[in-house]
Amino acid sequence: MKKFLIISAVLLLLGAGAFGFALNHYLSVMNQNAVVEATQAEESTQTATEQPTLNRVSVDDKGIFSDYYAQAQKLVENLSKEQMIGQMLLGVVSDPDAAATDVNKYSLGGVLFDSESFDYKTEEEVKAALTKVNSSAKIAPVLAAQEEGGYVTTVTGHAESEHVFDSPRNIYDEGGLSAVQKVEDEKAKYLKELGFNLNMAPVLDLPDSLDQIMYSRSLSSDANTTSSFAEYAAKFNQAKGISVALKHFPGYGTIPDTDDSVVVDTRNASTIKSNDYLPFKAGSDAGAHFIMVSNVLVKGLDAQYIASLSPTVHRELRDTIGFTGIIVTDVIDRADYSDYAGGNAPAVAAVLAGNDMILVNDYSAAYKSILDAVNNGTIDPAILQQACTRILAYKYSVGLLK
Repeated sequence: MKKFLIISAVLLLLGAGAFGFALNHYLSVMNQNAVVEATQAEESTQTATEQPTLNRVSVDDKGIFSDYYAQAQKLVENLSKEQMIGQMLLGVVSDPDAAATDVNKYSLGGVLFDSESFDYKTEEEVKAALTKVNSSAKIAPVLAAQEEGGYVTTVTGHAESEHVFDSPRNIYDEGGLSAVQKVEDEKAKYLKELGFNLNMAPVLDLPDSLDQIMYSRSLSSDANTTSSFAEYAAKFNQAKGISVALKHFPGYGTIPDTDDSVVVDTRNASTIKSNDYLPFKAGSDAGAHFIMVSNVLVKGLDAQYIASLSPTVHRELRDTIGFTGIIVTDVIDRADYSDYAGGNAPAVAAVLAGNDMILVNDYSAAYKSILDAVNNGTIDPAILQQACTRILAYKYSVGLLK
């Protein structure tokens, strides 16, 4: 009997201990859950507070247009998402009369006139066409030319003009950098007199052989010489009222010419960063307003997206180069670029990658695809606002907006 009582007491104690352990574990779990729920609730509240909403995104990069961010923000707050999308589009046009209609219809941030726009036009007709486009817009547009010199021109060689600008490489080979700078001065003055405010130039790529892409359009294979060219164009062309668009980041380098629609750069990242980045860094530090990103698949930086659609490449441009101006794509509406757009339309991928402006031939289609992406949640409207704040701050800074 005594043995039975002892065993019973032991079992009772063990049971009480097990119950106590279970109760303690239960209370501990309940307390942890309460802490987790409280933390999640706090994080949820913070997210709801911090999550940018339409008309409430600040651009705080302390950049070259930052003195005008607050002013631009006020204007952005009164824009619809459709107007913000339009401001992000730089449409390529052949017909200046159509541009005068579409710049208002789509709220285009700007237009780039192609080589057919002014065929056989007098200089007075060119001026009148630009004035018409500008006066048709509710928000003053960027009026862009691509006057590199040589065979890539918008006005010279097309309109009835006495001006002829040779390619920078030919000028440099014959007269050195000072000769190039003199021609750049003449070019900027001429474009400004006609009514342009942006030249999609200079080319900063560094090919070293005639069989390489961009050779005839570039200045030199030497990064330091080209850096001086970039710095001069940013400082002195822009002082004359013509913004520059340094191109084509991160650089075509020594890629052989090819008939392939998508050019592939297989060089390693360190080679590109130590050489091809230098002219863009110099131009950025000198205050260049625009940098154009190429459509090259730069495998050393991003093997999935072409550069103009790559978030990685855009982070390099912002963080490594330190560029705070307008990032613009090269022309991105080619069907095969969709294969390098992460499953999105190229225009949508361009917005998500971090471009401020998107250069397109079919701006109607780009406008629709971006609007659809905003409406279905693929693009946060706050992204549009941030880009538009920078674009409009630029326009205020150069006097396009008063």
